[in-house]
Amino acid sequence: MSNKHLHIISFDVPFPADYGGVIDVYYKLEELNKVGVEIHLHCFEYGRKHSAELDKLCNEVIYYKRNTALLQHFSITPYIIKSRISSKLIHNLKKDNYPILCEGMHTCGILGYFENRKIIYRSSNVEHVYYYELAKKEGLFYKKIFFVAEALRLKLWERNLRKSSLFLTVNKSERDYYNKRFKGIKIENIYSFYNQKINLLPDFNIKTKNILFHGNLSVQENIETAQYIISEIAIKSNYNFIIAGKSPDRKLISLAEKQSNVTILSDLTEKEMNRQISQAQINLLLTKQTTGLKLKLLNSLYQGKFCIVNYNMLVGTGLESCVDIANTSSEILSKIEELMQIDFTESLYSKRKSLIPTEFENKFKVEQMIKLIF
Repeated sequence: MSNKHLHIISFDVPFPADYGGVIDVYYKLEELNKVGVEIHLHCFEYGRKHSAELDKLCNEVIYYKRNTALLQHFSITPYIIKSRISSKLIHNLKKDNYPILCEGMHTCGILGYFENRKIIYRSSNVEHVYYYELAKKEGLFYKKIFFVAEALRLKLWERNLRKSSLFLTVNKSERDYYNKRFKGIKIENIYSFYNQKINLLPDFNIKTKNILFHGNLSVQENIETAQYIISEIAIKSNYNFIIAGKSPDRKLISLAEKQSNVTILSDLTEKEMNRQISQAQINLLLTKQTTGLKLKLLNSLYQGKFCIVNYNMLVGTGLESCVDIANTSSEILSKIEELMQIDFTESLYSKRKSLIPTEFENKFKVEQMIKLIF
């Protein structure tokens, strides 16, 4: 039996690990389990099923219904936090004195209920900035109002994070923000955990000249990026573009149907998505938001061939030497033309891997976590 016990509060059920936030949580569970940490996992559920996979990694898994009643919106406490405050959770956490890891500001509603307890805040974004960005992009008026209100509430509520013992950020620019905001609190950067299994490599035998953009296609930012790729890049190129992801928007499908060199692939399994990433000649990684750490960047660096990214995708990562940077449509088109003429070899892949800092390795990250928490 290990003498290291850790409560982890997850904002959602973290399996299947099929979108950004839960990918970090799930692969963190895997790594902590490997080094013998006894994990007490608390999950908020609102649509995703209970998972036997989590039982294999944790001492116990307890589920809590997220309270999404309309009344939860009418509070000074942000909705993402208010809807996850649970008396049952607080009762369970008070049964012992083990450290508590709060995954995202969403789960930090417990902070006012404990004294002299080690509570770690794992940030995934500077949340009020993230919600302001969502508001800017949202076309539906009622959703825009919600995002603006939530951003204001999150900005006000953020001061409560001072009750945490330790912050773990996902990129260095986020760490710098919190260092200025919360003097005297230990704040360390530990990049997101993700699938680093040894068999996930580029497919060197496949010589298709595809360009891949992937992401959750029901999220407004990804919808807008995919539309931009179709309308500003694919239309001016002779190469084939694949846009793959969850729940593609109907307008996006219609737009793609008008462009003969664009294919939409929807709701792929993890295995199918990995195959697309590994076979594409170019993974095209564009974003307008600088918040958080884009896990698709790390996946593409380890599993994919050439990666064209814009500057926003790199903020706070230090991965500039591992990718090809292009910000405008003309720069992207020029870079596509250049890279399509080059064979992506095992030698190029090995060189790129050698440039990825050790800080991105899951093993390094879990060792850092153990030192900081225990």
